[in-house]
Amino acid sequence: MPETTTETTTEAAPAKHTASLGTDKGTILINVENGIKDLITALAKKTKIEDCDISEEEFKHLPNSQTGVVVYLLSKALKEEFDIAFDGEPVSLKIRGNAAMDKKVAGKKRLLTRDQKNHILEKMQMSYYEKDIASGKINIEEAMTSIKAAYEEKSEFEKMGYMLPQGLTKYPYWETDEEEGDKE
Repeated sequence: MPETTTETTTEAAPAKHTASLGTDKGTILINVENGIKDLITALAKKTKIEDCDISEEEFKHLPNSQTGVVVYLLSKALKEEFDIAFDGEPVSLKIRGNAAMDKKVAGKKRLLTRDQKNHILEKMQMSYYEKDIASGKINIEEAMTSIKAAYEEKSEFEKMGYMLPQGLTKYPYWETDEEEGDKE
């Protein structure tokens, strides 16, 4: 999967202070007004921002995920306000693209196996996480974040017209080929 890194504030001038990224990943749940979410989404998707006269060219350097945009802007603000930079490049600042996936979408080829589809649908259910929560591997907030991520993944497939039907024996199918979803 090709990845490119966005230009960060750490490339301009060395920061006076350096913060460690660490090796583990953590989760932050942020509740924001819909306007903030819509703005971040527009920046990530590189679409016109309502009520703003900003050219799409001006934000094409931003990451293509909501998390990436937030981390990019946070990194920039930390550098400008406190002269703090991270000791490495946050993973979320990478722009992800998948040429093979783009080719499959254009050719309306199968994107997921039935097992992969079922796994995404399983991850959308709290019951999938119950054992891990009970054993202390994860907490409820992490489970909710994972459920949200699985839902967003399913939504992304459906936005491109690739349907993930309920039912263990049903295959994913393109919306234009609805009869394919009934295959067993």
